[in-house]
Amino acid sequence: MLDHWVWSRYLSLSYYEHPPMIAWLIRGITLIGGNTETALEVGSQLMTISIVALTYAGTFRLYGRQAALVTLLILCSMPYFTLGSIFLHITQPFLIFWIAALFLLIRFHQQPENKWLLWIGLAAGFGALSKYIMLLFYIGLFLHLFLYRKTRREILNPWLYTAGLLSLAIFVPVLLWNAQHDWISFRWQMEKGTSGAEFGENTLAFTVGHLLLFSPLWALMGGLGIWWVRDRLVQARSPESVIVVISIFPLLFFTLMSLKGTIADPHWANLAYLGIAILLGKELLWRFKKKTLYVLLATGIIINAALTGTVVTHALNPLFDWMPYELKNYAYLESKGLPESTLNALQENNKRFLNAAQYRADLRKILSAQEFEDYAEVIQKTAMDVSADRLTRVLEWDKTGEQLQQLLIQKGIPEIAYIVSREYQLSSALSFYLPHQPWPHSIEKPERNLWSPIDDVKKGPAIFVCELQECQGGIEDYYKRFSMTLRYLGEIETSREKRMIRNLQVYELVL
Repeated sequence: MLDHWVWSRYLSLSYYEHPPMIAWLIRGITLIGGNTETALEVGSQLMTISIVALTYAGTFRLYGRQAALVTLLILCSMPYFTLGSIFLHITQPFLIFWIAALFLLIRFHQQPENKWLLWIGLAAGFGALSKYIMLLFYIGLFLHLFLYRKTRREILNPWLYTAGLLSLAIFVPVLLWNAQHDWISFRWQMEKGTSGAEFGENTLAFTVGHLLLFSPLWALMGGLGIWWVRDRLVQARSPESVIVVISIFPLLFFTLMSLKGTIADPHWANLAYLGIAILLGKELLWRFKKKTLYVLLATGIIINAALTGTVVTHALNPLFDWMPYELKNYAYLESKGLPESTLNALQENNKRFLNAAQYRADLRKILSAQEFEDYAEVIQKTAMDVSADRLTRVLEWDKTGEQLQQLLIQKGIPEIAYIVSREYQLSSALSFYLPHQPWPHSIEKPERNLWSPIDDVKKGPAIFVCELQECQGGIEDYYKRFSMTLRYLGEIETSREKRMIRNLQVYELVL
C-alpha cells in the first residue's frame, strides 16, 4: 500500500509494474484525507464496500433480493473481503470495473443491444488502466462466444470491436508511457508469468493459498454450484454460462501460470470466487431449506472468523515459533567484538533453521560454553530473518519511523531528501512514516525510481537503510550502484513485548 502511495506522489501515465489507476486513486484519497494512515485505511474500506455493494446490486437484478443477500453474506464470510480490506491495494479499483463489465455482458446476452457492448468497452478500458489482467475479460468474452454455436455469429459483430477500440483508447496513456520506457511493463509481466521458478514449485502454494484466503467451504460449494447449474451451462445466453466462463477462466489461467511463473499470488483467484458467490446466491437459496442455509452461512462466517482471528493473533503474538535463521551478516558480528576464531567457526558450520530453539541448539554444538554465554544472543539476533514473516512486516512502522527520526536528529541531519534501500518496500514504508516524507530509492529495481534519479540522490542529503540479517549483502549491492562512501549512523531496533519486530542499520551517503 505504501509503495503505491509513493506512486501517488509522482503522478505519471503509467508505472514500471502496473497501470496508473491505483496511484490516481490514492492521490484523490490523500487530497481529501491527507497523507495519513487513517485516510488510506478508510479509503480501502470504502473501496471494498463498493465492490461488495456492486456485486450485491448485480445479483439483486439477476436473481432478486434474497439471493443477493445470500451472496452478500458469502462475500462477508471470505477472509479476502474482511481481513483483506485493511490495506488499499491495486486490485480493488480493478474489481469494480471487472464486476461492472461482467454484469454488462450478462445484460447484453439477455438483451442483445449493441449499446451494452459500448458500456463494456468503457468498463474494460478503465479496468485495464487498473490492472493488465483485464485483458482476460476480453479473452473470456470471445471464448464464451466461440463455445456456443448460437452466439458465434457475434464474433463478427463490428460493435464488439468498436468496444475493443474504446477500451484501447482509454488505455492509451499506458501505451504512451511504455513506448517511452522500452515497453518495460509488458516485458516485466511476461517474465513474471512465464519464468523464474521450477516447474510446479508455486502451484501448491497458490492453490492452498486461495483456498484459505477465500474459504475452503466456498471453494467446495462453488464446485457443487457449477455442477448444479450444468443444465444452464449449455444455454449460450444464460447468466450462469457467462458467469462460469468469465470467472473460472482466470482461475485456470493463473493456475497454469503458477506452474512456471516466478510469482503466484493467491489473491489472483478473486475473480473466480466472485463468480462463485454470485452463482451460489441463487442456488443455495433454491436448494436448501432456510434452517440448513442458515447453518451453512453461519459455518462460513465462523470459518472466516477463525482464519482471520488466527492471522491477527499470530501477527500480534505468534502462536508458534516459526522464523528462519541463517547467518549472513558477519561484518556486524565483527563490529560487536566477536573474535576471528568464533566468526570462522560460525562460517564453517552455517546452516538454515526454522525456529529459535533449533538455531540455539546448533550454536551450542558450534561454540564453547563461554562463547555461547557471551555471544549467543547477538548471533541469534543477527541470523534472524525477520522480514520472512509477512505478518510481522505490518507491525509498528510508526514506532520505527519515530526511532529513525530521533536518530537523524541526534546525528545532525533531521531532514533528508532521499532514503535508499535494496528492497523498494523498506524505503517506501519508511518514507511514509518520517515527518518530511523523503523520496525512496530502490537498488534492486532501479527502473522504479522515477521520483529519485541516482544523480539527485547523490546530491543528498540521503541515507541508506538495510535490515540486519541482509545488511552485509545490501551494502555490497549499494557499492555496486553508488560511488559514494557510507558513514554509519547507528541501528534501530523496534520491539513489541520483548519480541524483535525489525532491526535496521542506518548509514549516511557521503561524497
